[in-house]
Order: sequence, then structure tokens, then C-alpha cells
Amino acid sequence: MVNNIDANIGPCSGDNIFVIIVAAGTGSRFGSDVPKQFLTLCGKPVLQRTVEAFQKALPAARIVLVVSEWGREHWAELCSNTGFESPETVIGGASRTDSVHNALKHIHDQIDSRSVVLVHDGARPLVKPEMVARIVAPFADADMEAVLPVVALTEAVSVVDPDGNVVPSDRALYRTVQTPQAFRASVLSEAYAHCSGRPLPDDAAVYHAYTGRPLHTVDGDYGNIKITNPADLAIASMLIDQQ
Repeated sequence: MVNNIDANIGPCSGDNIFVIIVAAGTGSRFGSDVPKQFLTLCGKPVLQRTVEAFQKALPAARIVLVVSEWGREHWAELCSNTGFESPETVIGGASRTDSVHNALKHIHDQIDSRSVVLVHDGARPLVKPEMVARIVAPFADADMEAVLPVVALTEAVSVVDPDGNVVPSDRALYRTVQTPQAFRASVLSEAYAHCSGRPLPDDAAVYHAYTGRPLHTVDGDYGNIKITNPADLAIASMLIDQQ
């Protein structure tokens, strides 16, 4: 179940908030020898821009980067070249699920019942402070456990069954889910421990598989694109030039 909520945007310093930025992928779909999160975007590595976006939106939050073994060395070299001070890093796992779980285990001793964790894709460098504020604000309610940013679909949608039959569907019933996805940290940690090893697509799926409870949504941002192919990098560059 998905419930849309109107978030009252207030001060959002980042106290008691953790941000996990997942950047352990190989970028195979991008077609580059270098993973997309380490490519240069308007003079800076994509991942640096992602980190800086959260440092601006949540100055007091604790940021944890999840990278591969090779990625940690390459990232350290990039930071040295640009003079950027990296947040702490954690080595990822064989899948995105494993990578997020590793980061949750890393922060486990620092979280309490009020802590909030945001999980974000390292290849989404254009996340805006206003959207982060919309996502975090509902956690002022102690009963809030999960908030997702979503945007409406803009094109027609059809369901294709295993036999290749196409059945048109009503796009108004669907939303594209972006990141960061935010959760009460203790609950998401329990969910990942319970669902360890299951091939679930994202953090919302892990949360729902464990709790069965509703997922609340706020408005996402069409400009919060995920860099997946070279065209996305070009689009991100144009959006930055327009800022």
C-alpha cells in the first residue's frame, strides 16, 4: 500500500540522520571502463556531486559511502586529485542488497529508535535540498517508518506477460520511485537482517517484505535523474549548467 502525504518542510539540519550512498556498482549498463559514479560531471566526479548535495541538504547527517574494493582505491585517488574530503567508506557486497546491509551493520551501534536512514544511489547527483527536506520532514511523527519520493509516469504503460502478450494498463495507477528512500533506521536494519540473501529490487521492497506495513510517499523531482547511460550524463550536465 502507498499513501501520499503532504510534508511540512521545516528546519532540516540532519541530527540523528544517516545517509547511505550506494556506489559499489560496476556501471556495466553504461558501457564504460570506469563505473559511472566516478565519471566527471562538469568538472567533478559524479559521486562527489552526490555527496556534496547531501552535505548541503543535511549538514549534521552522518554520510556513509558503499564502494567496491577497487572503487575505494579509485575514489581515494579522485578525492586526492580534487582536494575533496571523503566521508567514511564501507565495502559493498555481491548485490545492492548486500551493499546496503553492510552499511547498516556498520552504523548499527550508533542508531536508536528515533534514528532515520536515507539510502541513495551514488549515480543520482542532482538531488535537491528541497526534496530531501520533504522526505525527512514526516519523521517528526514518531510513528513514521518509511517515506519514498515518487513521480507520476508520463508515457503509456503496458504489461507484457511471459508469452509476449501486451496488455495496456492505466498509468495513473503507477509511480516511478526515486531515491533517497528514508526509513526508521532500526526497522530497516531488522528488515535487511530478516531478508538477507533475497533478490529484492530496492529498500522499499525489503521494508515491505519484512513489515507488510504501508509505504508513504512525497513528491519526487523529475530532475533527480539517475545516470545510467551516456545520454543521462549529457542531460545532467545541461541541468547543472541551468542552475
